[in-house]
Amino acid sequence: MFNRNLISWRPARPAAVLLGLASLCAPALIAQKFEVGGGGGGPLYLSRPVRTPTVSANTGFDNGFAFGGWVGHDTTDRIGGEIHYLHGRNDLKLSSGGTKITFSGLSHALHYDVLVYGAPRGAKIRPFVAVGGGIKGYYGTGKESAFQPLSNLALLTRTRQWQGLATFGGGVKVAVGRHSSLRFEVLDYLTPFPKDVIAPAPGAKLGGWLHNFVPVVGLSATF
Repeated sequence: MFNRNLISWRPARPAAVLLGLASLCAPALIAQKFEVGGGGGGPLYLSRPVRTPTVSANTGFDNGFAFGGWVGHDTTDRIGGEIHYLHGRNDLKLSSGGTKITFSGLSHALHYDVLVYGAPRGAKIRPFVAVGGGIKGYYGTGKESAFQPLSNLALLTRTRQWQGLATFGGGVKVAVGRHSSLRFEVLDYLTPFPKDVIAPAPGAKLGGWLHNFVPVVGLSATF
């Protein structure tokens, strides 16, 4: 006769399951290095042409400033990942010949980057390359008027538009203390041109990709 106690099974208690999962995950979490930081810089946009059969202009975003922060982790000595937020203040612009008009604007970008390091964790100087993606929102915040110069080419509008975002670039982290480092980087924030915010006039051609090169100097803490 079989002993029922030998083949009986009882579900594990939730607390025991959580404790077991924690004990399995703990070594991986302890092995990771986390980083929190922030910084700022001066973004540079490359202008795009807008054309009609008879006239053309350059349009895009003027010089300004940007600031933001990141939270990151190193999964190995050479590979890590980071979540970034960047707020930019750059006026919309449109220029042709001796005429230039601007319109207040700003942007929000949220992205995740994979970092590949040229030096292991613990090195004083760690160069890296970064590639990732996310979303970016363009906002026109100026005051619209009944007449806008160069309106036969494009209109700078008080609206907003979110676009898919690709990021790539690189930089270097320099340790300045046991748990802190300076960071220098340049990323290209690449999106389709926001044609709702800078709207081409009927018959005008405007499009392509918008490059936004953002150099950032920052300070971070690791733990």
